[in-house]
Amino acid sequence: MKISAIETTICRLPIRHSGQLGVGALEEIDLVLVRLETEAGVVGVGECSPWAVFAENAFGIKATIEHYLAPAVIGKSVFDVEAVLLAMDAAHYGAPFAKAGMELAVLDALGRTLEQPVYNLVGGLVRDRINLSYSVTNQDIEKDLDETRWLVDQGFKVLKIKTGVLSERVEVRRIEALRKLVGDDFDLRIDFNQGGRREQVLRLCRRLEDFQPTFIEQPVKGWDLDGMAEITRAIDTPVMADESVLSWEQGLQVIKRAAADIISIKLAKTGGIYRGKKVAAACEAAGMPCYGGAMWESGIGVAAHLHFACSTPAVKYGSDYYCPNFLMEDDLVRSPLTFENGDLLVPQGPGFGVEVDWDAVGRYRIG
Repeated sequence: MKISAIETTICRLPIRHSGQLGVGALEEIDLVLVRLETEAGVVGVGECSPWAVFAENAFGIKATIEHYLAPAVIGKSVFDVEAVLLAMDAAHYGAPFAKAGMELAVLDALGRTLEQPVYNLVGGLVRDRINLSYSVTNQDIEKDLDETRWLVDQGFKVLKIKTGVLSERVEVRRIEALRKLVGDDFDLRIDFNQGGRREQVLRLCRRLEDFQPTFIEQPVKGWDLDGMAEITRAIDTPVMADESVLSWEQGLQVIKRAAADIISIKLAKTGGIYRGKKVAAACEAAGMPCYGGAMWESGIGVAAHLHFACSTPAVKYGSDYYCPNFLMEDDLVRSPLTFENGDLLVPQGPGFGVEVDWDAVGRYRIG
């Protein structure tokens, strides 16, 4: 079942409100869709969602696919997923976001060819849902409290507070107010997004431990594995690595250097599901749990993440898969993903189990 054609589209989706994170502002969401067709007429769709201040950008991804990756895989079989990955590696170094979009399109087409959900092709289900976390990013105590009340009313049982933007004094007041609002038993996480200042972040992490966060994520720059390891050793709260794992190879380095207690696996960073599972397997061998991280994907990309997380035993800490249901003002799938009792359910049906709304793609297409 050979690949006969590949097309890419950039979409820009509106969001409910902007957010401020440790490394920059989120004002809008750019998505790159990869539409793949086989010689039998089966269509598979993949997606990656870059953020230029985090790693890659949509326009570079589109060009990389069109000029390097697509020509390398045309004529290959959708059954030969590892061969497709090797062909892309031979054509272009790195570029995990672009390769993730391509790999997901291949897997969606393979699932639809076999009339099987992707999770059955990558190990089968170990769970049928994943706990959903929402990231609170207003950086204003009253706005954050208002949004948190709304999220709890929606059924959320997990919240991640984005920090590393305000002064230490205000950050402590803000986390204290949010903890008081949700109560001591609520699952509250803290994410610096690399925003901690090296000379004071350990002291701040120790102060934030008073509010019993489930974990503290990426307190220093991603490249600073020595700093990550130092903080991991110094505090009792688990430390999670995100920006320190911008490829599947970097995941191994974090494990080897004990630079975190948990690793956030985002398919865009690892280059897709196959290599995301390799990171998860290394974590499992090291006794290290994983987290179902995400960028800003629509229902297409989040469905793919659900197939990954629900078929991967090492994913223990829920997910960031909230964007299409709760942050975006519109989605690119015909039916929304199912949110139930604080969880997001893995879609059923062939491929990733969602149908693309091509009219919506047309509305938000740019470039």
